[in-house]
Amino acid sequence: MEQLEGWLKRDNLKGFLLMVSEVIEYRFDDSDWDAFQAGLDSSNQGSSWFDYPLVGRVSVRVEISRFDEEGDVDIKVSLPADEPCLLGQIRAVWMVFNRLDVSPDVQLID
Repeated sequence: MEQLEGWLKRDNLKGFLLMVSEVIEYRFDDSDWDAFQAGLDSSNQGSSWFDYPLVGRVSVRVEISRFDEEGDVDIKVSLPADEPCLLGQIRAVWMVFNRLDVSPDVQLID
């Protein structure tokens, strides 16, 4: 397994998760987002990390923890080491969502 670690603006988290899901061909829906929001709420109440699997053509594990004072989330993404293109794709998605402001109501166009 390989792991990427860093931070994202909380408002950009949903868009980031949607795009990671697109890359691995996972259909991210409202129930997934609800789970992440609940995880953020629990990490705000003392639990340090929330862990959630995204399983598409490959499995990716996303862990998040909240920074209250800054409106950011710490994030870790674990992915298979035998998928070298996947690492580059997720890094590119991360770069975009760390440099742009994205609406927290972002949705994929079907």
